[in-house]
Amino acid sequence: MTDHTMKPTAACGSTKWVAETLGMSVRTFYDKRSNLEAERFPKPDPILKLYIKADVKAWIEHRRRIEDPGKVEVQGSQERIKFDAL
Repeated sequence: MTDHTMKPTAACGSTKWVAETLGMSVRTFYDKRSNLEAERFPKPDPILKLYIKADVKAWIEHRRRIEDPGKVEVQGSQERIKFDAL
């Protein structure tokens, strides 16, 4: 059976998609799921029963510890986002 959520155009992803995005097997994802959700990992959409890919990607981005260089510049004592660098 083909998992259509694996396509880059799909807005929602299956458990298989989530596991692969996190770099783990489906089994490992199920084993770690409660710990991930304790860290505010998104739960599947209650209607679709799938993960919203943008939410998963936002969670991963939020977990980053190093900012992209050049996205913020300091002018005086204020930081400004450099939108042209995004």
